[in-house]
Amino acid sequence: MTPEIGLTLAIVALAIGLFVSDRLPVDVVALLVLLAVVVTGLLTPAEAFAGFASPAVIAVGAIFVVSGGLFQTGVAARMGQFIVALAGESEVRLIAVLMIGVALLSAVMNNVAATAVLLPVVVGIARQTDIPPSRLLMPLAFGAVMGGTLTLIGTPPNVIVSEVLSTRGLAPLGFFEMTVIGVPFVLAGTAFMATIGRRLLPDRPPREKLRRAKLPEELLDIYHLPEHIFALDVPATSRIVGRTLDESAMRHDFGVTVLAVMRESEHVMNPDPSEILRANDRLLVEGGPLRLREAAGRWGLRPGSATGDEAELLLAGDTGLVEVTLAPRSAFEGRTLREVGFREKYGLTVLALWRGGGAVERGIADEPLRMGDALLIQGSWTRLRLLAREQGLIVLLADEAVPHRAGKAPWAVAILLVMVSVVVAGIAPISVAALGAALLMILTRCLRIEDAYGAIEWKVVFVVAGTLPLGLAMEKSGTTQWIADGLLSNVGELGVLPVLAVLFLITAGLSLAISNSATAVLMAPIAFTIGASQGLDPRTLVIAVALASSVAFATPIAHQSNLLVMGPGDYRFSDYVRVGLPLTLVAFVVVILGLWVLWGP
Repeated sequence: MTPEIGLTLAIVALAIGLFVSDRLPVDVVALLVLLAVVVTGLLTPAEAFAGFASPAVIAVGAIFVVSGGLFQTGVAARMGQFIVALAGESEVRLIAVLMIGVALLSAVMNNVAATAVLLPVVVGIARQTDIPPSRLLMPLAFGAVMGGTLTLIGTPPNVIVSEVLSTRGLAPLGFFEMTVIGVPFVLAGTAFMATIGRRLLPDRPPREKLRRAKLPEELLDIYHLPEHIFALDVPATSRIVGRTLDESAMRHDFGVTVLAVMRESEHVMNPDPSEILRANDRLLVEGGPLRLREAAGRWGLRPGSATGDEAELLLAGDTGLVEVTLAPRSAFEGRTLREVGFREKYGLTVLALWRGGGAVERGIADEPLRMGDALLIQGSWTRLRLLAREQGLIVLLADEAVPHRAGKAPWAVAILLVMVSVVVAGIAPISVAALGAALLMILTRCLRIEDAYGAIEWKVVFVVAGTLPLGLAMEKSGTTQWIADGLLSNVGELGVLPVLAVLFLITAGLSLAISNSATAVLMAPIAFTIGASQGLDPRTLVIAVALASSVAFATPIAHQSNLLVMGPGDYRFSDYVRVGLPLTLVAFVVVILGLWVLWGP
């Protein structure tokens, strides 16, 4: 081992460690990697920063914009509604149709966006059919992940490995080259989930969390809201009489949210901050007992417990209760509700935060939000419907999913078809075709330039741009050859099938810990070098890496689609392990045998 190889391996190990630890954002880690290969002299600055001009980076970013155009014009939503209309009410049929349908959708758009389009629709079906959402949402997410294997633009790892082939003198992947493996993969995965996998899915009834109007009192119970709803009586002697809610600073100083003001003549639900408090008012509030006593002590109020009837009044009249989850690339991620100014901005009250199978007990106003969280929100239906238009959130109301630019749908479809045709015909590479399609989406007003920037998964772009130089450093320093010789030299003598199996398992395992894009960047050059040095077809091995990067089923953090459904589906980490590991085994058998039969011997 040379010093350069040792240094490169140290950077790789450090990068993987930082990715796994989640102490730093993945895009920051990728940029640190880029800086490290320059500072250590493994690459020149020009070589390192060339990653940002890589065709793979351009293609990945542009494909996100095209996907955003399909989302904004309602093309994806219409396709999703058509898919669901075919399914009927049978659970087996629903799982099968949903998985195949979302796979086809994610073949031409971002996997996470495909999941987000169908999420409210599937929740609506669960409510109508009494099939628990936990029986449908995980198959939905898994189908979207598998759909990335159907085309070149299905997922970023496909574009990355295509660029690896191109830069090493081989033809890039064709648009449908992976389809011959992707189709059996999707069909086998769907068959597994509709039979054996269905028996492994958790059975958590919809009455627990997801019924909007039929059983609101059960929503209150499952979120343990009666335990957190109290009453504050306002005597005539209280210093709060004559002051507004805003002046009382209940929320700001004590973290106590006033949900309703009860009076003999009226009930003011979800009161405005300008509401003036009167003598003998009874305030229904949400907050911890300690904070409640502190607020009562300052203003001379009498604390007590809210009755069950009073708690149910929170849903009286035009007041509703819905569940909301964070959308992909949400600006809410990492920020608290207080920082966002949620109540002031939307005029709605967040009653509870659901995370990892249970309600968060601590002060939710100061809890940084994460992908996969579900928020229980109370307020008027008018405001709740307006909230459904917030791009950073997904309100689980299937009947309110209204596209923003439905009139531009024909343009979006035409642009997509032209892009695919250009790539299939070999007129232009995917980077050029996708960039042209992205520009056309903007020029035809399928989405605004602001929406285009918002549609791009910037973390993915920076991860690819930042880690591509590491792949180059591995090759330039001889690290890929050293790994190929040391890791698989003996296995290579046994033939292509064992090599494919080992590569698949290593890649799949790595993709559970770090992003699938970073995994493809690291493993594709190694796969190519193994093929070249062992007398095997490098193309087959590189395709195996791309496919293995798309079997992120066994943990919720392995793919954003998994995280997106975690809160609405009331899933726990163990649910993904129980269902995802057997599905990964199915993928392993189908992909390895398929590659071996088609290209291996």
